[in-house]
Amino acid sequence: YDEVEVSAPHLTVNYNVVDGIVFPEPVDRPEDYPFYMCVRRIALDEILVRCASRTPNVEVREAAKVDGVLWTEGRASGVTWKEPTGGGRALARVVVGADGLRSFVAREVGAEPEHVEPVNRAMYYAYFRGIEPAEGPAAEFHYRGDALVYCFPCDAGLTLVAASVPIREFGEFRRDPEGKLWSELNSMRALVPRLVRAERAGRVRGTGSIPGYLRIPYGEGWALVGDAGMVMDPWSGQGIDHACTHAVSLAGYLDAFLTDKQDWEKAMTAYHYNRNVVSQETYLRTCMYGADLRPMTRAALQRRGLI
Repeated sequence: YDEVEVSAPHLTVNYNVVDGIVFPEPVDRPEDYPFYMCVRRIALDEILVRCASRTPNVEVREAAKVDGVLWTEGRASGVTWKEPTGGGRALARVVVGADGLRSFVAREVGAEPEHVEPVNRAMYYAYFRGIEPAEGPAAEFHYRGDALVYCFPCDAGLTLVAASVPIREFGEFRRDPEGKLWSELNSMRALVPRLVRAERAGRVRGTGSIPGYLRIPYGEGWALVGDAGMVMDPWSGQGIDHACTHAVSLAGYLDAFLTDKQDWEKAMTAYHYNRNVVSQETYLRTCMYGADLRPMTRAALQRRGLI
């Protein structure tokens, strides 16, 4: 945590702009942390891998890709993998799929969905230098109709700028990612003056293929965590927060099973229940407003007496 905390600015203000109406507010999460952080995955993952490699009894194998799940009497009992020097197999009491949106483990074990949401939005993003942060520093959310632009100061002196748009606009983004991204940025008047000296660092990236789903996150000898078990459209920015929370929860229930304090079904039923208690409301809200952000932003303005 100490390494992560110092890697990027603490964003203490929500700088909200809805159709030209500006209302900055402090980040108020007294039960948690009163700030946000935007850390690139390339930086965060490197910290996590180094931490894992220093942990007793953990072996980190880079450039190794799991290509099979082993089974014993109907129960997952290990994996096989390939790597540049060959491959191998490992037996285990539990196989954990923490392998993301297109989880190989989830596919191999036949994980069943609890809820599926179609693709509603596309998102494109890039990192920039030279964008002065809003006072705070702030995490910025610029809404125009059903479009949303984010501006988050992050690690290495960079600023993440991203645009979330209805999926019907994906074709335009795919044909001209940079031009379409700049078009969205330039439509956000409160942001435009600070883009004059912006210099893009790296290419524009994005996708229009992220659905929503909740999967039943366990079965005989296997469990799913993070995006392997639950995916939300990234417009709400909740995915990594929930993935980390689920990982901590799963670790606790696996410990109860592996130390024979609880049987498998009891431990995993509790994990499943806890995951849904923590995340289902946010997941369903993300799915609902992903189809159209305007009811959400209008309600936000009404609550504050701004319309």
